[in-house]
Amino acid sequence: MTNTNNRFHVPSDDLADDLADASKDDLVVVGRVRRPTGIKGTVLVEVYSGIPNRFVVGDVVIANGIGYEVVDTGKSGGSAKLTFDGIDSIDKADILRDAELSVPAESLPENPPGIYYHYEIIGIRVVTVDGQELGALTEILETGSNDVFIIRPENTAQGEKKSPEILVPVLDGVIVKVDQEAGVMTIDLPDGIL
Repeated sequence: MTNTNNRFHVPSDDLADDLADASKDDLVVVGRVRRPTGIKGTVLVEVYSGIPNRFVVGDVVIANGIGYEVVDTGKSGGSAKLTFDGIDSIDKADILRDAELSVPAESLPENPPGIYYHYEIIGIRVVTVDGQELGALTEILETGSNDVFIIRPENTAQGEKKSPEILVPVLDGVIVKVDQEAGVMTIDLPDGIL
Protein backbone atom coordinates (compact mmCIF):
# COMPACT_ATOMS: atom_id res chain seq x y z
CA MET A 1 0.00 0.00 0.00
CA THR A 2 1.57 3.28 -1.07
CA ASN A 3 0.62 6.79 -0.11
CA THR A 4 2.03 9.22 -2.63
CA ASN A 5 0.08 12.14 -1.23
CA ASN A 6 1.98 13.29 1.90
CA ARG A 7 0.69 16.84 2.25
CA PHE A 8 -1.28 18.13 5.22
CA HIS A 9 -5.02 17.93 4.59
CA VAL A 10 -7.04 21.11 4.88
CA PRO A 11 -10.71 20.40 4.11
CA SER A 12 -11.99 22.21 1.05
CA ASP A 13 -14.64 24.87 1.62
CA ASP A 14 -17.28 22.45 0.31
CA LEU A 15 -16.16 19.67 2.67
CA ALA A 16 -15.96 22.06 5.62
CA ASP A 17 -19.48 23.34 4.84
CA ASP A 18 -20.81 19.79 4.53
CA LEU A 19 -19.26 18.81 7.85
CA ALA A 20 -20.58 21.93 9.54
CA ASP A 21 -24.08 21.16 8.24
CA ALA A 22 -23.96 17.51 9.35
CA SER A 23 -25.30 17.09 12.84
CA LYS A 24 -24.42 14.07 14.93
CA ASP A 25 -27.89 12.71 14.13
CA ASP A 26 -26.99 12.72 10.42
CA LEU A 27 -23.80 10.68 10.96
CA VAL A 28 -23.55 6.91 11.09
CA VAL A 29 -20.64 5.18 12.79
CA VAL A 30 -19.17 2.69 10.31
CA GLY A 31 -15.94 1.60 11.98
CA ARG A 32 -13.22 2.13 14.57
CA VAL A 33 -9.52 2.77 14.08
CA ARG A 34 -7.71 -0.08 15.80
CA ARG A 35 -4.12 1.13 15.48
CA PRO A 36 -1.50 2.47 13.10
CA THR A 37 0.25 -0.04 10.86
CA GLY A 38 3.63 0.68 9.34
CA ILE A 39 5.39 4.04 9.57
CA LYS A 40 3.64 6.06 6.86
CA GLY A 41 0.38 6.87 8.66
CA THR A 42 -1.75 3.95 7.53
CA VAL A 43 -4.29 2.68 10.07
CA LEU A 44 -6.12 -0.61 10.57
CA VAL A 45 -9.87 -0.15 10.83
CA GLU A 46 -12.45 -2.50 12.29
CA VAL A 47 -15.33 -2.14 9.83
CA TYR A 48 -18.66 -2.62 11.59
CA SER A 49 -20.39 -3.93 8.46
CA GLY A 50 -17.83 -6.73 8.25
CA ILE A 51 -16.97 -5.64 4.70
CA PRO A 52 -13.37 -4.34 4.82
CA ASN A 53 -13.48 -2.99 1.24
CA ARG A 54 -16.47 -0.70 1.94
CA PHE A 55 -14.10 2.32 1.77
CA VAL A 56 -12.80 3.68 -1.52
CA VAL A 57 -10.32 6.40 -2.42
CA GLY A 58 -12.09 9.76 -2.18
CA ASP A 59 -14.42 8.77 0.67
CA VAL A 60 -14.55 11.26 3.51
CA VAL A 61 -14.91 9.96 7.06
CA ILE A 62 -15.28 11.90 10.28
CA ALA A 63 -13.08 11.00 13.24
CA ASN A 64 -12.94 13.07 16.43
CA GLY A 65 -15.04 15.73 14.70
CA ILE A 66 -12.60 16.18 11.80
CA GLY A 67 -13.11 15.11 8.20
CA TYR A 68 -10.44 12.93 6.60
CA GLU A 69 -10.26 12.00 2.94
CA VAL A 70 -9.25 8.41 2.13
CA VAL A 71 -6.28 8.47 -0.26
CA ASP A 72 -5.37 4.77 -0.23
CA THR A 73 -7.08 1.56 0.80
CA GLY A 74 -6.17 -2.03 1.41
CA LYS A 75 -7.09 -5.03 3.48
CA SER A 76 -5.39 -6.92 6.29
CA GLY A 77 -7.28 -10.00 7.42
CA GLY A 78 -10.75 -8.82 8.33
CA SER A 79 -9.66 -5.19 8.75
CA ALA A 80 -9.48 -2.31 6.30
CA LYS A 81 -6.14 -0.54 5.85
CA LEU A 82 -6.73 3.16 5.23
CA THR A 83 -4.46 6.08 4.54
CA PHE A 84 -5.87 9.57 5.02
CA ASP A 85 -4.77 12.78 3.37
CA GLY A 86 -2.51 14.64 5.82
CA ILE A 87 -1.85 11.60 8.04
CA ASP A 88 1.63 10.65 6.88
CA SER A 89 3.42 9.38 9.98
CA ILE A 90 2.88 6.87 12.74
CA ASP A 91 2.65 9.75 15.25
CA LYS A 92 -0.15 11.44 13.34
CA ALA A 93 -1.93 8.12 12.84
CA ASP A 94 -1.67 7.26 16.54
CA ILE A 95 -3.91 10.24 17.34
CA LEU A 96 -6.70 8.34 15.58
CA ARG A 97 -6.24 5.16 17.66
CA ASP A 98 -9.66 3.94 18.93
CA ALA A 99 -11.49 6.79 17.15
CA GLU A 100 -14.85 5.88 15.65
CA LEU A 101 -15.26 6.67 11.95
CA SER A 102 -18.56 8.18 10.83
CA VAL A 103 -20.06 9.04 7.49
CA PRO A 104 -23.15 11.05 6.56
CA ALA A 105 -26.17 8.73 6.48
CA GLU A 106 -27.04 9.81 2.94
CA SER A 107 -23.67 8.47 1.71
CA LEU A 108 -24.55 4.89 2.65
CA PRO A 109 -25.64 2.57 -0.14
CA GLU A 110 -29.36 1.99 -0.37
CA ASN A 111 -30.47 -1.35 1.05
CA PRO A 112 -32.80 -3.69 -0.78
CA PRO A 113 -36.41 -3.80 0.47
CA GLY A 114 -36.73 -5.42 3.91
CA ILE A 115 -33.08 -4.80 4.89
CA TYR A 116 -32.30 -2.03 7.39
CA TYR A 117 -29.24 -0.42 8.85
CA HIS A 118 -29.21 -0.68 12.64
CA TYR A 119 -29.47 3.09 13.04
CA GLU A 120 -32.71 3.04 11.01
CA ILE A 121 -34.54 0.79 13.48
CA ILE A 122 -32.94 1.50 16.86
CA GLY A 123 -35.61 3.27 18.93
CA ILE A 124 -38.51 1.92 16.89
CA ARG A 125 -41.62 0.83 18.82
CA VAL A 126 -42.12 -2.96 18.71
CA VAL A 127 -45.53 -4.70 18.74
CA THR A 128 -46.55 -8.31 18.24
CA VAL A 129 -48.81 -9.55 15.45
CA ASP A 130 -51.54 -9.72 18.15
CA GLY A 131 -51.12 -6.00 18.85
CA GLN A 132 -49.29 -6.36 22.18
CA GLU A 133 -46.96 -3.41 22.84
CA LEU A 134 -43.51 -4.72 23.80
CA GLY A 135 -41.50 -1.50 24.03
CA ALA A 136 -38.67 0.11 22.11
CA LEU A 137 -35.85 -1.64 20.27
CA THR A 138 -32.82 -0.32 22.16
CA GLU A 139 -29.96 -2.51 20.99
CA ILE A 140 -29.05 -5.17 18.45
CA LEU A 141 -26.59 -7.87 19.45
CA GLU A 142 -24.67 -9.53 16.64
CA THR A 143 -24.10 -13.12 17.75
CA GLY A 144 -22.68 -14.60 14.56
CA SER A 145 -25.54 -16.97 13.79
CA ASN A 146 -28.36 -14.42 14.04
CA ASP A 147 -28.91 -10.98 15.51
CA VAL A 148 -30.78 -10.56 18.79
CA PHE A 149 -33.06 -7.58 19.41
CA ILE A 150 -33.08 -6.09 22.90
CA ILE A 151 -36.47 -4.54 23.54
CA ARG A 152 -36.96 -2.34 26.59
CA PRO A 153 -40.58 -2.25 27.78
CA GLU A 154 -42.22 1.17 28.10
CA ASN A 155 -42.65 2.64 31.56
CA THR A 156 -45.13 0.70 33.63
CA ALA A 157 -47.89 2.14 35.80
CA GLN A 158 -46.83 3.68 39.11
CA GLY A 159 -46.12 1.02 41.72
CA GLU A 160 -45.77 -1.79 39.17
CA LYS A 161 -42.44 -3.54 38.83
CA LYS A 162 -40.73 -2.73 35.54
CA SER A 163 -40.48 -5.72 33.23
CA PRO A 164 -37.01 -6.89 32.26
CA GLU A 165 -35.65 -6.42 28.78
CA ILE A 166 -37.03 -8.77 26.16
CA LEU A 167 -34.45 -10.62 24.04
CA VAL A 168 -35.77 -11.64 20.64
CA PRO A 169 -33.68 -13.75 18.24
CA VAL A 170 -34.02 -12.46 14.70
CA LEU A 171 -34.87 -15.64 12.86
CA ASP A 172 -36.76 -16.16 9.59
CA GLY A 173 -40.35 -14.97 9.98
CA VAL A 174 -39.83 -12.97 13.20
CA ILE A 175 -39.95 -9.53 11.56
CA VAL A 176 -43.35 -9.23 9.91
CA LYS A 177 -43.43 -5.54 9.00
CA VAL A 178 -41.41 -2.37 9.54
CA ASP A 179 -43.27 0.92 9.16
CA GLN A 180 -40.52 3.52 9.42
CA GLU A 181 -42.91 6.45 8.92
CA ALA A 182 -45.07 5.34 11.87
CA GLY A 183 -42.03 4.19 13.84
CA VAL A 184 -43.46 0.70 14.42
CA MET A 185 -42.05 -2.79 13.89
CA THR A 186 -44.43 -5.74 14.00
CA ILE A 187 -42.93 -9.08 15.01
CA ASP A 188 -44.13 -12.66 15.38
CA LEU A 189 -42.52 -13.76 18.64
CA PRO A 190 -41.03 -17.25 18.76
CA ASP A 191 -42.62 -19.52 21.37
CA GLY A 192 -41.34 -19.12 24.91
CA ILE A 193 -40.07 -15.54 24.65
CA LEU A 194 -42.68 -13.98 26.96
